[in-house]
Amino acid sequence: MIIWRCPKLSNILFPSNVIKGMQSLERLMVMWCQSVEVAFNLEGIIVREGYPDIVLPSLTKLVLRYLPKLTHVCKSNLLRIPSFQNLTSLTVMCCSSLRYIFSSSQAEFLVKLQEITVTECGVLEAIVNEEPKVDDEVATNIIMVPQLNSLKLCHLPNFKSLCPQAYTFEGSFIKKIKVINCPNMRALPSALQRMLELQDSNVRKVDFFNSAQHDLLDGKFSLNTEGILDVTGIDEPTDIWHNQLEVGCLDKVRFMRVQFCGKLSSVVSFKLMQRLHNIQGLKVWWCDSLEMIFGLQEGVCADVAEKETLITQLSKLKLKYLPKLTHIWKNISQQAHCFENLRFLTVQHCDNLRYIFTISMANALVNLQNLTVEHCEKVEKIVTRENEEEIFWRENMVVKLRNLPSLVCFGPDVNDTEIPVITAKARFCPKFPGNEDGVGLDFKYLDNDFFYQNLDVDNFVEEDDFDDFVEEDDFHDDDN
Repeated sequence: MIIWRCPKLSNILFPSNVIKGMQSLERLMVMWCQSVEVAFNLEGIIVREGYPDIVLPSLTKLVLRYLPKLTHVCKSNLLRIPSFQNLTSLTVMCCSSLRYIFSSSQAEFLVKLQEITVTECGVLEAIVNEEPKVDDEVATNIIMVPQLNSLKLCHLPNFKSLCPQAYTFEGSFIKKIKVINCPNMRALPSALQRMLELQDSNVRKVDFFNSAQHDLLDGKFSLNTEGILDVTGIDEPTDIWHNQLEVGCLDKVRFMRVQFCGKLSSVVSFKLMQRLHNIQGLKVWWCDSLEMIFGLQEGVCADVAEKETLITQLSKLKLKYLPKLTHIWKNISQQAHCFENLRFLTVQHCDNLRYIFTISMANALVNLQNLTVEHCEKVEKIVTRENEEEIFWRENMVVKLRNLPSLVCFGPDVNDTEIPVITAKARFCPKFPGNEDGVGLDFKYLDNDFFYQNLDVDNFVEEDDFDDFVEEDDFHDDDN
């Protein structure tokens, strides 16, 4: 069963009376359902002594993706309801309200679970959450996943542990572990650590890192041998942390990733732009207070004689999960040379942003080839007018607009149904004249075999995500 793009579903996806009729369901994928808060409501399931109902006894694969209001995978007032006993594969992606996936009593039934993949869930703290014991319950405090062989945890800013500290997490067949960008998770459970030491010859791949190899300052800055600078957990004002960076290392920076910085208001000052001579890619995400990316003084780029001293090599810019972002650039004139080599721009999940460019900024990006804007609630137009300037479009651009509920037009003096670019896609943009909702949707991507036999999200969550900065293998979303 595939539930796809149903924004007005009930907040409870499967109530108990529906679950009772799902005894034969083997595979389930739920995607892009903005109103769903509870996937499975087990309240109302009758547990008879000696003959308990088994919930979803045939379900083997479960995918939950882009469910922004999901708070419970399973919700029940009862402590022990047999469920998910045959579940082998679990994928949870981009569920920004989910704090945990299973309760400790539900986890006891995951005896056949083989694969766990969890990525980009901003508030998730644990896979298994502790729940209160009833008076006569015998405490075991052991979570057994005897067949687990693959564990992937990626880009989880608040993730702390697989299970509560009072519990132990036991497995015996683990062969692949990947933990990437989980800054609050310091180590694997001791049981898994010991198992890996004993069975090292059977482990194909183990990745466990929050940053790269070379710490520069209190673990907040790291620069690896490939020139990737990670800036993680910085709460100081922009100018202060810029001064903390070692000048000698900045010439080596090819890509910079700024993440999990809760108090930053802007990222790149003009002073830092002068020092990042060789930067080619910038990714900024999970910064809750960020209001502006490039904080430039008015006309500063045009006034600098030696333009090679600025950030002219930047070709890829990706912005994601920035809830207070209001400006990408400010005070950039049409004569500016700062971003003349920018070719790829991706903006996703920036819900306070109302437009992407001013006309002068759009005209300054003379080499922009690929523009993607997705899942931004307040974006009303792509280009906005500040004065009487005319816009000059480059017809070699590819534009993708998706899930922009407030988008009403592309920009001033632009025919929205005939945007002068090579390719323009607008989908799930209900107010936009060129919207393609329900038109041309290629249903080959809804085939069960495609979804359930191709759930490898490695390219989507790789540590070096600048190699596939724009064209990520995100379940082939580019065609959906």
